[in-house]
Amino acid sequence: MRSVEPYVVVTVVGVGIVLFWLWTSARARRRERAVAASRSSDTVETFVSSFRPEVQPVARAMYVEFQKYVFSGNFPFRKSDVVGKTLNIGASDLEDGLRRVMDQFGCRKPTADDATKFKGRNTFEDYAEFINHLKGA
Repeated sequence: MRSVEPYVVVTVVGVGIVLFWLWTSARARRRERAVAASRSSDTVETFVSSFRPEVQPVARAMYVEFQKYVFSGNFPFRKSDVVGKTLNIGASDLEDGLRRVMDQFGCRKPTADDATKFKGRNTFEDYAEFINHLKGA
């Protein structure tokens, strides 16, 4: 029996990975377009105004920062959106984006007490309130 050449296996696996990546990207773009179409009246202003007045600058900065993570560059976020799920990003990308927003406001580093107080953060509102808390200290 003749064995398959290694380069053929590598090529087939490589093509499979590329096709899977294209399929998942197309699926994510379709989902993003569908959500955006269902929120056609939502804007950055409606997003920001849904927050308490003292948190609105943080909310605006978050809106701008996380637009970098969407395909269209203009996605209508809502404060109740679960950030990681909505953007389909991992924890490290989420932390990077939040860190850039925190740096804009000169926030202090979170303490263990902060982590306990704000445990279970996952929505835009949760993170905006957390950053506002760190900014105010």
